[in-house]
Amino acid sequence: MINRFLPPIAIALMLILAPSSLWAEYSKLSFFGGLNLIYNSDGEGVTDVPGMQANGNPGGLSSAPSPLAAMLGAEYRQPLPLPVQIDFAPSLSIYGVQYLWGNDRPLPAEIENRTSYVASLFLDLPFLYRIDLNRFMLSFGAGPAILARYGFLESGVPSNAINPGEKLNAGEQVKAINDYFWQSGRWLCPTLQTGVRYQLDTGWGAGLTLRVALPVANLGSTPKVPFTDSMMFIAALVITPPVRKPAAAASAAAAVTAPATGTTPTANTAH
Repeated sequence: MINRFLPPIAIALMLILAPSSLWAEYSKLSFFGGLNLIYNSDGEGVTDVPGMQANGNPGGLSSAPSPLAAMLGAEYRQPLPLPVQIDFAPSLSIYGVQYLWGNDRPLPAEIENRTSYVASLFLDLPFLYRIDLNRFMLSFGAGPAILARYGFLESGVPSNAINPGEKLNAGEQVKAINDYFWQSGRWLCPTLQTGVRYQLDTGWGAGLTLRVALPVANLGSTPKVPFTDSMMFIAALVITPPVRKPAAAASAAAAVTAPATGTTPTANTAH
């Protein structure tokens, strides 16, 4: 019984641990995880913070510092039929941030002040110039990107809750947040990016990608905010599986299974 399972197990282990000679190239599909720093300009240039206490305790600015959100995603690279090595590399990533409504716009919020949890899908559509250097692959490029954000009322926050001095209750704030994100082209965030990938002995690729997402709508939208407001700085670790050479994989599998499938010669019993 055990011998029946040994060949498949041996094949699986061999293919996972195989040297790079068994692999033809990277898969077009990669997976990544990293951090997204979203710049919050609220309070930028303010030297006398409203609400600052005489004893030096902070107050006044209700927004949080620039949030650092964890993100996960996947990328697909399609080489283009051009004289130079250009890849079309769309990627989709997801992350979430807590927001409140203040100063006529959504602001990142501390947990005690949050009104809405905003789930975000980031669809990046860059064109990347690729340089292959032995086991290293370098890439540089830019392209348009779509940032789809939708806010939900935070768990535990009543929709009719309203803080002193505010005009909108929590439910109305969530609506205002969602309206703001889809107005004036704020969903358009073109990116600049660079990355490096290294091919391991197993054929798998491991690397780092750096991206900057530019909130171009800030150039002409209202309320007026600095261009850098909501700019995203993204760093992600990337893992790329290999593509097997069919002939090499078949030969390797045959080498493992041959002893198990062989037959034992039988004696000639004819007289």
